[in-house]
Amino acid sequence: MIPKKKSIVNLCDRRSLKGFKMTDKKPIDSLTPEQEAKFPEYVEKWTKIGLNCDPCDFEAAKAAAIKCYNSAGVTPPLHFHHTRSPKECAELQHELKIKYGIYKADQKFNLASELSDQIYGSHDASWLSFYDFFIIECGEAIPEIEGLIELSKVCGWWAPYSENVIFQDRHESIFLDDQDRLHNESGPAVSYRDGYKIWAIEGHKVDEQLVMAPETQTIEQIDGESNGDIRAIRIERFGWPNYLAATNSVVLDRRDNVIEGTKEALYKSPRGDIRLVASCPTGRVFCMGVPAEITTCEAAQKWFWPSQDVRILGRT
Repeated sequence: MIPKKKSIVNLCDRRSLKGFKMTDKKPIDSLTPEQEAKFPEYVEKWTKIGLNCDPCDFEAAKAAAIKCYNSAGVTPPLHFHHTRSPKECAELQHELKIKYGIYKADQKFNLASELSDQIYGSHDASWLSFYDFFIIECGEAIPEIEGLIELSKVCGWWAPYSENVIFQDRHESIFLDDQDRLHNESGPAVSYRDGYKIWAIEGHKVDEQLVMAPETQTIEQIDGESNGDIRAIRIERFGWPNYLAATNSVVLDRRDNVIEGTKEALYKSPRGDIRLVASCPTGRVFCMGVPAEITTCEAAQKWFWPSQDVRILGRT
């Protein structure tokens, strides 16, 4: 039987570390050249931790979590659970909150709300690496964070509560672009063992349709997209020629950008929007809005960069 206790423990959130001291030793004002030379080693080490696709090591995660609770002066919970993804973890959180009386029985499941309780585990590598460096290379003792470091090496996201801890497997696969953003144009950017998937392009979370069947988007979907970056991705994957034709846009001007060897066109949509469509030497097509009084491609280029040669968009 699970004890009914409503309080949620957020002891392992980085926010709970505000104001803690490393040690009482003299502050570190500078690093030695030998210590600085270690930076690439830690970047490589923690990048591997963050991208590790192994399942959760449940027993090691349990030991590390107990260390986190003890270092915070909180009695460790009695119940530990293993899930396969953030969604499966969130579903169990919801179920337990109903059982504990935190939620009413008819409380509707809200994935985003439950995810806010979760801590990133291996995906906290970006900031845990900082403390790991000072612990190992500078001899700092930071007991408040050592359990988190251990846990990040053996599991994915996790959710700590007063009577329960829920661990997750790490992702089964993950794809990044050359800027280390979540990105996959032919499948999910992140996949988990229970089938849960995250779709992303250029670091933006998107839906499966935009990745796998962008040609099936409607103009209403595209024009209704509130995020400007995602809207641009939607149109690019739909195809600018297709979008301009579907919206009955009118060509106001065309020209060859002889400096860059690319092509440009100025369009007016039925709504009165004026857009400059320009290709770059890589073949990628961009579309940028300009004021209504612009009537030529050259004027549009000058409006973007009045002090530059009229060629910049072709170089984008």
